[in-house]
Amino acid sequence: MKDAQVATVEQPALPSNATSLLQAITQAASNPQVDIDKMERLFQMHQKMLASEAEAAFNAAMARAQAKIEPVANNAKNAQTNSRYAKLAAINRDITPIITAEGLSISFDAGEAPAGLQRVVAIVSHSAGHSRQYHLDLPMDDAGAKGTVNKTKVHATGSTNSYGRRYLVCMIFNVTTEDDDDGNKGGGKVMDEETRANFEEAIEILEDRATADKLWAQIATACDKSGDLQAYLALKAKLTEKAKGFRKAA
Repeated sequence: MKDAQVATVEQPALPSNATSLLQAITQAASNPQVDIDKMERLFQMHQKMLASEAEAAFNAAMARAQAKIEPVANNAKNAQTNSRYAKLAAINRDITPIITAEGLSISFDAGEAPAGLQRVVAIVSHSAGHSRQYHLDLPMDDAGAKGTVNKTKVHATGSTNSYGRRYLVCMIFNVTTEDDDDGNKGGGKVMDEETRANFEEAIEILEDRATADKLWAQIATACDKSGDLQAYLALKAKLTEKAKGFRKAA
């Protein structure tokens, strides 16, 4: 009995990119004997390759855009911290032509946030099809540095959203300003852990508004020096919440 002959089929070279893979899939689909399961797996591979190429294009565009963005001039003043910052309109005016030239766009939405916070969501999209989502949770901007409510709920919501959009744009595209933004820089710097812990403990034991005002002045100065945006927002929210108890007791 002769040995069974095993037919050998020459395997095609692996396509170098998603386009050539799609061409191979299209050609194979014309064969009535094609294995449907294999076709489906090839198509899934094609989708993954498309997504990978789109993400690579997104990352390259972000890198080029960030390299072209120059520091934005501060054009407004924060009366609470006595420091200058760049308004969102000024930031957009400077960076929008750069990011759009790279096929990038940014849109905003709201999302579910932890109790007492407002979530601002940013979606950055690229013309190749990839998008990336970022978010920032902020305390409601309804009170001044001393804890006194100075806005309606609608106004506070709009103000918080505006802050969130500005901080997100700066963080996503690595935008810097010529001076501190709100005295807090927003550049990812971190306050010394011991310093922050001491401030949190001091807030917990506050008993009157006069002491709270003095403590806030110290906190604002420390945040200004460290450039820690998250510490500034968190400590402000904590002190504001504590100050509400003073008003109720009065």
